[in-house]
Amino acid sequence: MTEDEVAEYYDDPAHSRSVCDLLMRAFPTWVVWRQDRVWLARHRTWHRGRQPTADRSAGLLQQAIWETNIRGVLA
Repeated sequence: MTEDEVAEYYDDPAHSRSVCDLLMRAFPTWVVWRQDRVWLARHRTWHRGRQPTADRSAGLLQQAIWETNIRGVLA
C-alpha cells in the first residue's frame, strides 16, 4: 500500500473501531476514540478536565501519543 492508501484506510469511518483497537493495543495506557471526523486520545491517568490529544489524522494522533509517552509528559 502507498502512504496515501494507508492514510485513507485509517481515516475511513468504516474502520474506526479497528483503528481504535489497534492504537489501544499499541498504547495500552491510552483510550482512543473517534468523534465526528476527529481522532481523540486520553491517557488513563489524566483527570477528566484535561483536554484529550486530538487530530484529524489517525497517523498523526499515533505520533502524538508516541511523542507524549517518550517525553513522559503525562501529568
